Amino acid sequence: MFMATATLVAAREAEAAKLESAVVTDIVWAAAMPGDDLEHVHAKTTSGRIDLTFFHQTSSPDSALSAAAEICRRALNSSPTLANWRISAAPQLPDALPGSGAAFA
Repeated sequence: MFMATATLVAAREAEAAKLESAVVTDIVWAAAMPGDDLEHVHAKTTSGRIDLTFFHQTSSPDSALSAAAEICRRALNSSPTLANWRISAAPQLPDALPGSGAAFA
């Protein structure tokens, strides 16, 4: 299993209200496709910011990153709730150990 993180931000100040984490999670699940191999998603929301953590059963870290990016794009393009949001930090793999650069597997 590989973990990827991404950050979404409100494109306009007027849209910066805090969204409920459960709502964002539902939107992400609705945007996921079977080929994304998504097993779990966690959303942490604050005013104007959404931090997403994806857990994928993909065959490689690159596949997990690609799937997370596609899910984010689909969610932004299909959900009226996220219409004025954008990807601020592209999906990335967190360090397994400080400074190691290794992916969680």
